[in-house]
Amino acid sequence: MTITLMTIFLMPLHAQDLEAVQKAAEEARKAEQRAAEARKNAEEAAKRAEAARQNAAKRSGTQTNANAMPTEEFLRLVEEQKRMKEKSLEKRQGRIGRFATDSVSWVNNQIKLRTWSRKWFVGSNLPVNFSVADNVTDHPPFRYFSDALGLGLEVYGGKYFDRKFGARIGWGVHNVKNRMDREIVDDGWRQMVDASGKHLYTGNGFFRFTAMELYADAMFDVTGVALTNKFYPLHVHVVMGVGMMMSGKKSLKDSDMLNQLPQDEKHHYIVDGNTSLVSFEGLIDKSSHVGIAGRLGLMFDYRFSKKLSAGLELMTTTTDDKFEGIKYDEPFDILIKLSGGIRYYF
Repeated sequence: MTITLMTIFLMPLHAQDLEAVQKAAEEARKAEQRAAEARKNAEEAAKRAEAARQNAAKRSGTQTNANAMPTEEFLRLVEEQKRMKEKSLEKRQGRIGRFATDSVSWVNNQIKLRTWSRKWFVGSNLPVNFSVADNVTDHPPFRYFSDALGLGLEVYGGKYFDRKFGARIGWGVHNVKNRMDREIVDDGWRQMVDASGKHLYTGNGFFRFTAMELYADAMFDVTGVALTNKFYPLHVHVVMGVGMMMSGKKSLKDSDMLNQLPQDEKHHYIVDGNTSLVSFEGLIDKSSHVGIAGRLGLMFDYRFSKKLSAGLELMTTTTDDKFEGIKYDEPFDILIKLSGGIRYYF
């Protein structure tokens, strides 16, 4: 009887324990499945990471085998170059370091980045000129070289359309000099003396006048063609253009004594009552003259900052024979100019 009662009371407890054990076993089985899935996911992630490392090594060009990886130093250099390029771009666009870009460092950055930023510009030249016209061959060209040179000033503005072609318009004023005929100067005026034997003329026969020039030029950048897109600070241009030359009133240098002499109706000097050689006014058309001119030159331009460059220019301007006031044996008058100047870009 006692045993029967104990069995009746213990059987429900035994059933509860069995259910708990089964439940715990089910939980353990599910945990094992989750662990297996986690291991599988980890293995797949490891495979993807390995594939990514191999692709990165191939793109960087540093992979020597399947397990090669870019070094930390390489990645640091890549990041530094990226920051430098971004900073240089911001400087060129004027967003940072506006004044720091106008320096030699700007040129160095342009050489590295292979860019060439040029659009509108204005400039100024200081030219030295030499006139090749009538009578210039009547004496050795370097005998009176200092008397033959004249100074001037030019200003201009223009635009580059691309790295090869540009255009400009400008205005210049020049002090031009030329020499009278050798027979007139050496054999004539220098031989004239007054009653006391004093020479009436001791100059070299040079006369001078002011010339103004208005021109338009096309500029062809030879260096830009040869160097493709690569930046170099020195550029060489071939310049061709047309213009108008206006020559002003002519005056003879060192002519104080000659100017005091009387002249007859044919513009001959009268010395001590006798008619002498023809006067300066009788030989020269002293009035102003306007003529069409053709231009051809070579220009060297050195860009030393973002905004400024320095240049050297050799220019020949060819105009008609009346430019210097003598119409004789030369079909054209030529003005040769060597100029130095600066240019501002914006």
